[in-house]
Amino acid sequence: MRIVLNGRRVGNGDTACYFQNVAYFAKKGLNKRNALHEFYHHLVDANGLEMPLRKEEKDANNYVREFLKV
Repeated sequence: MRIVLNGRRVGNGDTACYFQNVAYFAKKGLNKRNALHEFYHHLVDANGLEMPLRKEEKDANNYVREFLKV
């Protein structure tokens, strides 16, 4: 996974997004929570898992929450 800071693909008021093995972050969006969230999307993509977008987003948020507890 490649990380691009201040990426042009970040839009719609988002602070980060993942697209084709690259995580794009706005300057203000590069933090631990967003990086872990996008990393989860990378793991799903790299392992070829197919799931609805809504479930993937929910699972990514749960992953970050559990990871930051430790």
